[in-house]
Amino acid sequence: MSYAKDVQVAKDKCYRLLTYRPRTEYELKCRLKQAGFDTSVIEETISILHRTGLLNDKLFAKDWVSWRLSAKPVGREYLRSELRHKGINSVIIEESLHDYTFSDELYNALRLARKRAERCTKLTWCRLAGYLGRRGFSHDVVSKVCNILADNGSLDIS
Repeated sequence: MSYAKDVQVAKDKCYRLLTYRPRTEYELKCRLKQAGFDTSVIEETISILHRTGLLNDKLFAKDWVSWRLSAKPVGREYLRSELRHKGINSVIIEESLHDYTFSDELYNALRLARKRAERCTKLTWCRLAGYLGRRGFSHDVVSKVCNILADNGSLDIS
């Protein structure tokens, strides 16, 4: 196949992938590499997608954080890890997490903890801290939420 034909096939593959959900530059590069395209074809395809506006990691990260927090609230660390796994630059990650403040994180963690307390008959400090920690909430947020629930009597502190 010619170079131009390879680029067209690679673009078509990217278009198909982008119809399912938005992707990062890293994700598309990996998929094209797995499909056996040359590096020059991959770079040209990614460049075309950037120029046409179909590929924008900043917009992806911002939308991902927004979607993630509405679908299933998690902590900043969890979001940071997910975005890093998707190949997002650390500067872009920090920009996308800028609006997710400590009070937002505390509110989300408290909401999850209350929901958990309703379902569990004997929720302990340790179990709740582990539950929130696995969802990427910071130590400060976890301890504050545990203190609030312990003061309300919803948490067994023994």
